[in-house]
Amino acid sequence: MPDKSEEIRFNQAGWQVSVHENGFQPVGPDWVNEFSEMLIRLENPDTVLKHDHRGEVGTFDIGEIKYVIKKFTLQETRLWFRLASVFFPTLGEIACRNGLEMASDGIKTPRPVLLMQQTHNRMIVSSWLVYRFIEGRSMTEQDGEDIVRFVKGMHKSGWLHRDPHPGNFILTPEGVATIDPIRARQSRNRYLRAYDVALMAHDMPDVLEIYGREELGFWFSAAKFGHSLVRTYRHLKHGLRRMLGIRNSGR
Repeated sequence: MPDKSEEIRFNQAGWQVSVHENGFQPVGPDWVNEFSEMLIRLENPDTVLKHDHRGEVGTFDIGEIKYVIKKFTLQETRLWFRLASVFFPTLGEIACRNGLEMASDGIKTPRPVLLMQQTHNRMIVSSWLVYRFIEGRSMTEQDGEDIVRFVKGMHKSGWLHRDPHPGNFILTPEGVATIDPIRARQSRNRYLRAYDVALMAHDMPDVLEIYGREELGFWFSAAKFGHSLVRTYRHLKHGLRRMLGIRNSGR
């Protein structure tokens, strides 16, 4: 079972913080009193790892411990994401839940520490997630066999990755870890497992032989055809947006 969480509310600013690690240094009376300073610290991480329209990722140190902070920018910039948050989990909540449950199932992934969200008129208007930093090196297509075996292990544990490109994995001293589990979900559906393998085939041509052709059978061909339809749709959509002068905003 995932770790029990403690919830702290900052009613004046509309902030709600879920704490998922009892030993996290800033949590406690002093940290609560200095919440505004903590936000300033998160807005200005020590190192910026990623910055685009979807979100911002950076690192910061507290004492000898390093953390990763992820800001889900779409929660601030897209009205639909705000409206949906009244009825459905936010991107931050999904990422936090997946991270905790995957770690509980023995899948190597950064452990969420804090989920910080700001509410306005019942809508979540800002969402941040703090993880424990995992030391490791980036992985590439050359590490295909290790990545495929890791994803296959996820499948055996009842999980789908759903975004298994090399950039979403790192090689740690303990083995492969996935660093972005936001799209992961629990399922043992054979077609969806085969779809994970079809996604990896773009970067790793030998994926089917590594995973085991006999384990997928017909489902791989079906998933590969389904993925080709999705790619065709995306190409047509992006082409139409360019013709209309609309800036592409992602997949």
